[in-house]
Amino acid sequence: MAESADITQLQQQQSLFTAAMAAALQGKWTGEGSVEAFLYALDPGLQGTLTPDPPVTESDVESLPKG
Repeated sequence: MAESADITQLQQQQSLFTAAMAAALQGKWTGEGSVEAFLYALDPGLQGTLTPDPPVTESDVESLPKG
């Protein structure tokens, strides 16, 4: 029985990790459904210790004031 519970836990962790990777690809770094949120779900002990630093995208650079 313990093996079944271990496999279930690993499947849940894999699902959260996959969701975190998908959120990263979509640029969702903070907030609901974000990389940060999924990492907290994987390890609640991380709460308050992460400081996501989202990458600057080309569209972000284009919106900056010139000069």
